[in-house]
Amino acid sequence: MHARIVLLPLAALIVSAASCAPTASFVKAPEITLGRVVVYRNGIAYYERRAQIEGERLVLRVPADKIDDFLKSLTVNDAVTKQALPVSFPTQRASYAGEVEMAVQVTGGTGRQVVLTYVTEAPAWKPSYRVIMGKEGTVNLEGWAIVDNTSGEDWRAVRVGVGSSSALSFRFDLHSIRLVQRETLQTQDRFAKAPPRGGSLVADGPRQEVVLDQLADGDIPRQAGHPEAVALNAKKDRSGYGDDEMRSARGRGRLHGLAASSAGGGAGLRHPRYRSPAKAPAAEPRTASDDARVRALAQSLRSRRGTILLEGYADANEREPATRALDRANLLRNQLILNGVPPAQIKVEARGAVAGQRAGVRIVEQPPLPADTAQKTGRKEEAGAPVGESHFESGKPMTVKRGTSAMVSIVQGKASGEVVYLYDPESSAGSDRFAFKSVRFRNPTGSTLESGPVTVYGEGRFIGEGLTEAIPPRALAVVPFALDRQVVVDSSGSTGDRIARLVKLHRGVLTAEVQHLRNTKLKVVNRLGTPATVLIRHTVHKGWTLLRAPKTGERFGEAHLFEVRLGAGSHAVVEIEEATPMVRVLDLRSPVGLDLVRVYLQTPRVEPEFAAAMAKLLKLHAEMTKHEEAIENLRQQGDEYRQRNDELHAQIFSLKAVKAKGTLMQHLETKMKEISQRLQANTIAIVDHQEKVMVAKVRFHEGLAELTLEKKTEPSADKAKKKTA
Repeated sequence: MHARIVLLPLAALIVSAASCAPTASFVKAPEITLGRVVVYRNGIAYYERRAQIEGERLVLRVPADKIDDFLKSLTVNDAVTKQALPVSFPTQRASYAGEVEMAVQVTGGTGRQVVLTYVTEAPAWKPSYRVIMGKEGTVNLEGWAIVDNTSGEDWRAVRVGVGSSSALSFRFDLHSIRLVQRETLQTQDRFAKAPPRGGSLVADGPRQEVVLDQLADGDIPRQAGHPEAVALNAKKDRSGYGDDEMRSARGRGRLHGLAASSAGGGAGLRHPRYRSPAKAPAAEPRTASDDARVRALAQSLRSRRGTILLEGYADANEREPATRALDRANLLRNQLILNGVPPAQIKVEARGAVAGQRAGVRIVEQPPLPADTAQKTGRKEEAGAPVGESHFESGKPMTVKRGTSAMVSIVQGKASGEVVYLYDPESSAGSDRFAFKSVRFRNPTGSTLESGPVTVYGEGRFIGEGLTEAIPPRALAVVPFALDRQVVVDSSGSTGDRIARLVKLHRGVLTAEVQHLRNTKLKVVNRLGTPATVLIRHTVHKGWTLLRAPKTGERFGEAHLFEVRLGAGSHAVVEIEEATPMVRVLDLRSPVGLDLVRVYLQTPRVEPEFAAAMAKLLKLHAEMTKHEEAIENLRQQGDEYRQRNDELHAQIFSLKAVKAKGTLMQHLETKMKEISQRLQANTIAIVDHQEKVMVAKVRFHEGLAELTLEKKTEPSADKAKKKTA
C-alpha cells in the first residue's frame, strides 16, 4: 500500500495546457460527483466518484475507448455497508455516441450512497524541485508536480494527488465477446485418418556459442618476466667479451674455460618446459603496449554482453600440453584486463592438444543465460537502482479545468543540506580536472522523490540548476548545479602486480596467483578562501576489489562517493587502490620475477623453508649485481683510458712528423705507457669480476633448479632413530 502524505495547504497554479493531448471523453452519470484524482507516472490515473441512487439502478455512460481499463479496474461499493454491487452492460460495442451504458444494480431501497473507483489512461505527471540554501546545514526544499487535465471534464473541488510505484500497467480487452472454437465429433467415421504433421527436429542441446577470433601462439603478447620473454631478451643481449679483453685474457691465461659460456648463461640454464618443440615460434613475443591487435580485440569485447571464454591450445609434441595451453589463455586474459575488459566477463579453459588445432587461443562468446534459465539456476539480475513508491495528495480540494494544467505542491519545508563539491571524472558530462559545485540534501519525506530538474537559489538569487535521479525516502542526494573551477584535481595512476599465492615451481619457473593492482592518486586543491567538502566519485567494476580508499564515503548508484574535507587554500592527496586476480608464469632469473618474490617474502603467509632458500638465492643475485655494476664502471673507465691513449698516440705521431724531440716527447711517451698499464689492469679487473659473476650465476641457477614448493620430509628410518634416542 502506498504511504499517503498530506502536506501543507495546496498551492495550485492553473496554467493553459497549450500542448496537452486531445480532449477525451469521461465517465458520466446523473448526480455523480468526482471527489478524488490521483495521477501516476505509468500512464494511468485513479478516479474516485460518489453518487446517490434514487431508484434501483445507476446508469453510467463510459467512453468506448476507456471501457477495457474501466472494466479491468472498476469497484462499486455501498458507502455504508462496503458491500460490492453488481454491474450490467450491453454486449454490443457502443450504445450511442461512442459510449457504452453500464448499470449499477441496487436492491433494498433507494437513496443509497455508492462509491465508484477505477483507473483510465492519463498523461504522466512531471516533477520539478527548488532548493533554497539556508544557514547552519539546512535548505528549504520545494517540490511541485505538473498535472495535465485531458479528461474532457472539469475537476471541480477535487482532491488531486500524484504518485509513482513499481506497479505495472497494460491494456486488456474485456469488452469483446469471445467464442471458443470447439471440435465437431461424428460416430461411424468412414474417412481415412490423416497422419500427424511432421517437422524438423530441434536438439535441446547447449546454447549457441560464437567464435569471435583466434590468436596463434606468436600473436599472444608475453608479459615481462615470462620465461619466453626472458629467453628472447637473453638471446638478443648475449654478447661475450670484447676483442681487447679477450686478447688480453688469453695472453695472461685468465679465461679458464669461460669462453665456453656467455654472459647470458649456457645451454644448461634453459627451461625445457618452454622450449619450442620442433621449430621457432611464428612470431617473437610482444608486449601489450605495442600490440595493436590485442588492443582492438579488447575494444570489441568491451561492447559484448556475453561471457568471453578463452580456450587455450597446445601443439601435440609440446611437453605438458595442458599447462602450456592454460598459460597461453592466462597470458591473453591478463592483456585483455590491462586493456579494460572487465575481469568478471572473462573465463579461461585449457583444451590441451587437439587434432587440427594449432597452438594459440580461441576467443568464444557464450551468450547470456535466458530469463527462465536464470531463474532455475538462481542467477540474479544485474543490480539496479531500486524503484521506490510515492504518494502526495493535496490537503484541500482544488479545481482544474479541462484542457489546463496545474502545479501541485508535493513537498515544502526544511531539510538538512549543504553545498559540497562533486568530482566526477566518470560521467559523460563530468570533468576530470574540476569538481562541480553541488547541493547535498536529505529527502525529508517517506516517499521517493521522482527524477526531475532542480533549481538552486542562494541569498535571494539564482545560482544554478541540475537534474536529479530518483531519491529514495530519507536518503541523501547530491545534485551538481555549477562549475566554478575553485576545486582543482590532478589525477595520476599506476599499475602493478603482487603475489598472492604460489601455485607451482619447477626449475626456476614459478606459476603464481597475483593481485593485479590499479592505483589512482588524486591531488585535490581547494582554491577557495573558505573550507570545502569534496566528494570523489569512483566506480569499482565487477571483478575488481577495493583495497584502499578514504574511510568516509557513501554510495552513489553503482559508484562510491569518498568524502574529503579541505581547509581554506589547502590540498589533500587521495589514493584509491583496487585489485583483480591474475595467473602469471614468472622466470625467477628475471628482474620482474625476483622483485615480485622479494615483496612476497615480506608477507606473513610465506612458507619458512621457501623463504630461507629464496633468501640465499637473493643474496647470490645481489652479489652478481654488485659484480656486474663493477664491470660496467670498469668498462666506462676503460673507454676513457682508450680515448686518452688515442689522443696521446696522435700527439706523438704529430711530433715525429716534424722531427721534434726533447722533454715534451719524453713526457708524452711516459704518459702513454702509464695509460696503457692502467688499461691492462682495467681489463684484468673486468675479467676477475666476470669470473666471479659466472661462479655466482652458476650457483644461482643451480639453486633455482633445486628450489621447490614441496616441504622436505625426513626419511622414516631417521624418524625412528630420533624416536628411539
